[in-house]
Amino acid sequence: MDWKKRLTKLSFKLHGWVGLVAGLFFLLYGVSGSLLVFRHDLDRYFNPELHNLIPARKKIPADEIYRMILRTHPHLKKLVLHDFPRDKYDSYEFMLYKRQQHLADNYLYFVFVNPYTGKILREGGYQEMAPSFLRWIYTFHYSLQLGIPGMFFTAIIGLVMLLSMLTGVIIYRKHIWQALRFKAGLNLKNWRTGLSSLHRIVGVWALLFNIVLFFTGFWMLREYFIPSMWILPKQQANYEVAVNIDSLISQARKSIPGFEPIAVNIPTIKDADVLVRGKMPQTTNVLLQGKASSIAFDAHTGTLKHYTVIDQQDLEERLEYMAYKLHEGAFAGIILKWIYTIFGLTPGFLSITGALLWLKRKKR
Repeated sequence: MDWKKRLTKLSFKLHGWVGLVAGLFFLLYGVSGSLLVFRHDLDRYFNPELHNLIPARKKIPADEIYRMILRTHPHLKKLVLHDFPRDKYDSYEFMLYKRQQHLADNYLYFVFVNPYTGKILREGGYQEMAPSFLRWIYTFHYSLQLGIPGMFFTAIIGLVMLLSMLTGVIIYRKHIWQALRFKAGLNLKNWRTGLSSLHRIVGVWALLFNIVLFFTGFWMLREYFIPSMWILPKQQANYEVAVNIDSLISQARKSIPGFEPIAVNIPTIKDADVLVRGKMPQTTNVLLQGKASSIAFDAHTGTLKHYTVIDQQDLEERLEYMAYKLHEGAFAGIILKWIYTIFGLTPGFLSITGALLWLKRKKR
């Protein structure tokens, strides 16, 4: 037996066992990922009470709301003014990063606040389904609701899926070009051959998409292979910045004409900077849009310390943000979102069809 046949035989065994062992997780990650493609749109649709407020003549400053949240939510690693109101009917959204007491704890927490009354409209942890099902799905997607061990496991599953696709390429290498040209028709001699050819065709057409999806998923979680990421921070009281948040947002706009503030990272420990994050006017790459650039201010004096333009950062820094955008699929309009939604279901389809084919072979 030559090396090509031995490689194909080994790949066939690996492909089957990997799909059988990890197939359930391919299904879970695929379905949850497809649900999340439209999560922002769905979130606004199903929660109109958060985005259809009755406007008043005067808004409460964001700085005042920040200090209220800081007092009522102790032991935070970070506090982010995550989204400004889109219009006069919208609310503020704050994202809180809590200090975990256990490795499996979920550290994300959200707070929606009415900008006219200062009243908290809704709040809750990402581990709770009732306050926000889509936020629960979001955390489930990247950690299975298992905290740090879950993120580590998800990164491993990303590598396992890449192995599954590599072995699939080796097995079906003679059929790839045919499938891409729509020359590989369905063999409907019986249900097994029909399922096998469908498994092959869908696998080929979804190959590049799934490589991008699972590699970027691994890339974003690769830091959990580092032991220091498993060390939990000590519980400590929140630090309150001396500067006015609204003034910093205004200063950020004036300091760089054309800069669009989108979010504000507010430190909860001393000697860390306030980061006003957003889009720089020179950023044209669609994969670098959004909150990738930032302006840093001294949290005590409000002095502008430096600004970071994502386009000017090193390759690793740019890849970090581009990986997130590629994984999310929200960078080129609604058609791309639907492509992500449909193709995001293919890992689940391939795991189910692969399992059925494996069971059929075992019965023979």
